[in-house]
Amino acid sequence: MSQDGHQVAMLTAELMVPQRANIIQRFREGKEKVLIVTNVCARGIDVQQVTIVVNFSLPTSRRRNEPDFETYLHRIGRTGRFGKKGIAFSMVESCNVGLVHKIEEYFQTKIKELDPDDMDELERLEN
Repeated sequence: MSQDGHQVAMLTAELMVPQRANIIQRFREGKEKVLIVTNVCARGIDVQQVTIVVNFSLPTSRRRNEPDFETYLHRIGRTGRFGKKGIAFSMVESCNVGLVHKIEEYFQTKIKELDPDDMDELERLEN
């Protein structure tokens, strides 16, 4: 992403607390527009400007065949805060679609499946 000109920062558990705080502050100030994080930021980060969260994998419990519902909720809850709209995407392999159904059942909601090849559908999400 950086090579394509995007302002990107990474936040991982390997960083020291002062380093993490500095990265979050820079993100809040808009010095980086994209923040790539591990589960270290599943909760506890409140940045008003966050409008999109992308899960590159669904969080699972230690048993691996069950979703980690609490972590999922905290991850997607990083967007749409402070009364603003937001959207969360989860990239799901076909072998993990069952996890999505379990999340829907647990939270009693429907998660919309999007076709990544349908740009019109993706653009309508902005409205």
